[in-house]
Amino acid sequence: MEKRKYYALIIFLLFLYGCASAPPTRISDEIVLSGMGGTSDSPDVRENALPSAGGTPLAQPPRGDGKKKSLEGTVLTLLQLGSPESIHRAVERINEDSQGMTDQNRIALAIAGEMVRILYPFESVTWPMPSVPDTDPYINIIKTARMGAYDYTADSADFFSLVLPSFVLLTSPSEQAFYKDAEKSLLRAAELNRKSVLPHWFLGLIAERKNDLRSADRYYQKAWELDDSCYPAGIAYTRSLVRRGQGELALENAQMLSARYPNAIELVRLCADAAFSMQNWDVADAYILEVLKADPRNTDYLLLRARILVERRDYLKANSLLDAFATTNRTNKNYLMLRARVAREWNRNPAAATAFLQEAVRLYPEDQEVLLSTASISYQTGVSINNRSARDFVSMVLARDSENRNALTLLLSDYIGSGEWSNAVNTGERLVSLNPSASSRELLVQAYLGAGEPKKAVSIARSLYESSSRTDSLTGLYIQALIDIADTAAARTIIAERKPNASSSLKSVLFFHESRMITNPEQRLSVLRSSLLADPRNGNALFAMYQWYFDRDDYRKAQYYLKQVIALEPMNHRYVELLENLDVLLAR
Repeated sequence: MEKRKYYALIIFLLFLYGCASAPPTRISDEIVLSGMGGTSDSPDVRENALPSAGGTPLAQPPRGDGKKKSLEGTVLTLLQLGSPESIHRAVERINEDSQGMTDQNRIALAIAGEMVRILYPFESVTWPMPSVPDTDPYINIIKTARMGAYDYTADSADFFSLVLPSFVLLTSPSEQAFYKDAEKSLLRAAELNRKSVLPHWFLGLIAERKNDLRSADRYYQKAWELDDSCYPAGIAYTRSLVRRGQGELALENAQMLSARYPNAIELVRLCADAAFSMQNWDVADAYILEVLKADPRNTDYLLLRARILVERRDYLKANSLLDAFATTNRTNKNYLMLRARVAREWNRNPAAATAFLQEAVRLYPEDQEVLLSTASISYQTGVSINNRSARDFVSMVLARDSENRNALTLLLSDYIGSGEWSNAVNTGERLVSLNPSASSRELLVQAYLGAGEPKKAVSIARSLYESSSRTDSLTGLYIQALIDIADTAAARTIIAERKPNASSSLKSVLFFHESRMITNPEQRLSVLRSSLLADPRNGNALFAMYQWYFDRDDYRKAQYYLKQVIALEPMNHRYVELLENLDVLLAR
């Protein structure tokens, strides 16, 4: 009897112990670590951080301890956004977690560190990298990408599993076999989380490597707009702006990026490229010198500096740089183009210039830059290259790219020079619709004036003049347009305002237009002489002198001035015909 009481007591105690230690069986108290992506407004992220090695459900914390649950969801959301700023914010949230370094937080820190190291080399991993189980699925995907392979086995059910395999785009840029699968996964990821920069950035990389530049530009711009701390997308977008001729916005972006990472020489190069594309030689030169100071053997920027020196007509220094470059490469297309210009402009050696151009066209027969540079020099010299005229080279470029702004600019200048005014107006309007820059609109003003449409010319010239674009050439065109619409009062006012502080070249322009409003022939001749005294290479004044002497049958002096005009514009067929007519008159 005593034994039965004793056993009953033991069974009762064991029952009480079991009731006290058993956990609640509510299914709602479990949080499964799935890592699912979200929608455009709020990512559909379960309240967790990252999957543990075995995907074991975690018991929900006691009621009232919601910080851990909220923190884990926020960390995953921030990591999925994928920008440097969001990654650093995720790390801050982990460090603030009152639960300490849980397995979840260790995995999150490891992923954050790998993202910074692979995607954002300008950033630093400022936290200790924890060791994590090799069985973690996300870490395994990243490890596969580091080995240069795309992980086709990754689960396609959540955002990170769709995106992380594309890290191979950064770790093994030459690998291309996975592009189709990656695009499909990235597009799905972009739908799951429309706030993340990663899908758009990676899609941009794939499009660019497939030479689909328009799609690449669109993806890069989207990533940059989502979060401008994603600087690789910003760099790629800025380079696309340079390529599309939007140098001003490109320089603004490049300078902002460079200020953020002042030690990144790549961003200094980006600033140089943007300023160079705008032909802002002073700004570009400062950045180029900074690049060469950091890397004196950078031959690409050595050539850019030589180009700037040529534009500044500092041919002696430019020639020295070209000599230095020639010790390493004599077939570079930019080298050949610059050698041709120096031979033409400094050495006055058309034969040598032509030889350099022939070599460039032989080596790079389909290169648009070579074709356009050859066309430009061919226009200047009036010499055919490889049996092709300057207009032939421009036409070759436009046949491949009908919206090439540089080609359209050369063609417009050609039409203006040859007096083909209807073609000039059509080409000018087309160019301005593609590139409404001050220089393009200035050419259109010339086209309108030549076509006898001064009212249209005045409208554009006034808007340019009243802004900040008061170049000598624009000032002359604006005054010319005012005179053509018989607004001589406004023309005289501008001449009087600008003449006291005008440079020699501008003073020559002002004197020339002043002569147009003078009816007394002798007084007009005196003012024209003042114009040429200020600038002997003023083509308009030279041509006016030709006309003055031709009208008085002094053909010898008329020929003298017309030959000087032709020396300035050798491709102007109208001037050549006038000279032939003079030769006939003088032969009588």
